[in-house]
Amino acid sequence: MKIIEASVELAQELDAEKIMRHIERAGRVCYKSESRISDKSAEKFIANIIKSGHESVIEHVSITFKIICDRGVSHELVRHRLASYCVAGDTVIPSYVNSKSRSSKSRTIETIYNWTQDPKCHAAFSQLVIRSFDEESHTIVPNKIKKIFFNGVRDIFEVKTESGRSIKCTDGHSFFTEEGWKKLSELHSGIYVYVNGVPLLENEDWIRHNYLVLNKTRTQVAKEIGCCESTLYKAFRKFNIVKPLSKRPNRRAGYGVKSMFSEKQLEDISKRMSGDKNPGYKKNREELSVSGGYSEAHRKFFKVDAQCELCRKTERTEIHHVDGNPRNNSEGNVKFLCSKCHRLWHRENVTGAFKDKIISITYVGKEKVYDLEMEEPYHNYIANGIIVHNSQESSRYCDYSGEKFGGELTFIKPCFWREDDENFQLWLETMEHLEKIYLTMRKNNARPEQARAILPNSLKTEIFMTCNLREWRHFLKLRTSPRAHPQMREVALKIFHILRENLPVIFSDINVDEKI
Repeated sequence: MKIIEASVELAQELDAEKIMRHIERAGRVCYKSESRISDKSAEKFIANIIKSGHESVIEHVSITFKIICDRGVSHELVRHRLASYCVAGDTVIPSYVNSKSRSSKSRTIETIYNWTQDPKCHAAFSQLVIRSFDEESHTIVPNKIKKIFFNGVRDIFEVKTESGRSIKCTDGHSFFTEEGWKKLSELHSGIYVYVNGVPLLENEDWIRHNYLVLNKTRTQVAKEIGCCESTLYKAFRKFNIVKPLSKRPNRRAGYGVKSMFSEKQLEDISKRMSGDKNPGYKKNREELSVSGGYSEAHRKFFKVDAQCELCRKTERTEIHHVDGNPRNNSEGNVKFLCSKCHRLWHRENVTGAFKDKIISITYVGKEKVYDLEMEEPYHNYIANGIIVHNSQESSRYCDYSGEKFGGELTFIKPCFWREDDENFQLWLETMEHLEKIYLTMRKNNARPEQARAILPNSLKTEIFMTCNLREWRHFLKLRTSPRAHPQMREVALKIFHILRENLPVIFSDINVDEKI
C-alpha cells in the first residue's frame, strides 16, 4: 500500500509573453484599437479588461493541468467539465427526439455556441436536448447542455471509422471503447469505438433482453421505447419474439426448414448451380441485380459457423458489402454481421450504439475547438455519430492487483489530519484492510469492475483538466475559498500558485487565504 499527497503539474509549456500578446490582439479587435498595440501595451490592457469585467477576451487561451488526487476530489472536479471535450467547430451535434412524428435536427457545435452569444437565441439553447450514452444499458439517452465554451485554436486530429463516420478533435479527447474511456493519444487504427446506431424499436437484442430475460411487460417495454403497444407488437412479429408459456417440442424437419437437406445434397446443389449454370448468373456485372449480388456472395462466402465481425454472435448473420455495392463480391469487400450490427452500421443519428473500427487517425492542423459541460449523470455526448467523453483514470478498468500498479493500491493522504491523530490511524488501518480485501477478491476471479465496489474515496486517481483562463479564474475563486472542501482546496491552491507565478497580471487580483 502506498500513501502519497495530492499534486498538480502543468501538462504544457507556458509562454507568458506569447499568451499576453495573443489575448491583447483578441481584445483589441473588440474595441477596434489594434493600432495601439506596442511591445509593452499587453499587460496594462489585460489588467484593465479584467478590472472592467470584460473577461470573455481571456477565453481565447486554455491551460491544462495533470491532477493527482483522491476520487472524492475528482468527482468534484468533473462537475466543471469544461475543456475535456475539445472538438472542431464543424462537429455535428444531433438533437434527441423520442417520437416518430418528429425528426432529429443536427447542428454544429459552433452554431450552438453562437446561440449563447445572441440574446435572441438564449431560449432556444435552454430548450435544446441532445444525446448522451448510458454506459450500463449501452443505449442513447436524452441530456441537456449546462454550458458551452470556445477554447481557442488548437492542434486537431481527424479520426475515421470503418462505417464512414469521422470526427476532428484534440489528442486529449476521449472515446468509449471495449476497455472503457480512452484518450485519442492512446488509440490507433484497428481499435473499436462505440458510435451512435439503431433506434430501440429496431434493436432486436435490446427488446429480447428486456422482454424475455428481464421479464418486463409489453407495456413497460413500450413505455421505455416511447411507442404504443401495437407498434411494439409489430416488432415482436418482425423478430419472432414470443414469451413462452411452456417448453415447446422442436419442430420436425420439413420443406423450407433448416437441415432439410443433407451435406451431400447441399454440395450437389452447389455444383449444379454454380457459375454460368445458375439462372441468375450475369457475365456483365452491371446487369447483375441487387438480390443476385447477395445470392452470389452467399454462395461464395457462406459459412455454417459464421460470426458477426463486430459482436462475435453467430445468430442471424447477414452479408454486408463494405462499399455498399452488392455486385462487388471481392473477398475484401464482403463481411459477416449479425442483423443488429448490420442495421446499426447504416444508421447514424438514432438511439442505439455499436462498435465501429478506427481505420485512420490523421493530423489535420489547427482549428477552433469547443467544449460542452453536460448535465448529471451522463458526462458525454454524441458528436458526428461518435460517443465522446473526458479523460480520467477509471477504477472500473484498472486492475490494481496487476504489475502496472505494482500489485498494490495507492491512497491520497488526508490533508486535515496529522499522522499522530487517532483519526488518521483509524483511516490508515481501514485503507490497509480494504487493500487486502480487494486483492483477495481479485484472486477469487472477481473482475476489476466488480472488486472496485469496495474501493474508498481516498483511492488515488489521475485526471487531466483543461480550462480557458476565464474559467480558471472562476474555478479558483470557488475552490480556494475557506468554505470549499479541504482536499479540493488543497489542489486548487497548488494550481493557483502555478498560475499566479506564470501569469500574475491575470491571477494576482484573486485574494486567497493561504491557510489550509
